[in-house]
Amino acid sequence: MYSLNKAGTPLTYGAYITNTGGANMPYRLIESLDSENWVKLSGRLTVHDFQELQALAKSSQERFGRIRILAELDEFEGWSRERGWEDSFFLAENGDQASKFAIVGDEKWKDEVFMFTGKPMRKTAIEFFPQDRLPEAKAWLSEGTTQTIFRD
Repeated sequence: MYSLNKAGTPLTYGAYITNTGGANMPYRLIESLDSENWVKLSGRLTVHDFQELQALAKSSQERFGRIRILAELDEFEGWSRERGWEDSFFLAENGDQASKFAIVGDEKWKDEVFMFTGKPMRKTAIEFFPQDRLPEAKAWLSEGTTQTIFRD
């Protein structure tokens, strides 16, 4: 589970949050500021991990409306083969509240990530960037904003 402040909401602005799934942690929240979330996914993502990430995104949506997400795939191994995925859809409720979603990683995941996020069926701008183009992904996410965690 990710860390919460005393009010029960996820930590923001510079918070470094990791799940407590043990040595093989599939995600880390690198930074979060208002409507922006930057996560790093490693290893194999489980249904439980996915549900925790969904809760984080939903919390941002409820507090700030339209959100921007950067997901870095670092040594990503895909999705676990377990029951529960059939009932999971990325940001199923109010999914188009994400104004932009950038995924950065090995290009071998591009098609599967687009299927997972439902890119063809969404109004949300979803783009995939190769690992060596992280700065370009951050620039794309920060277009049209004045305060952002995505600008170096």
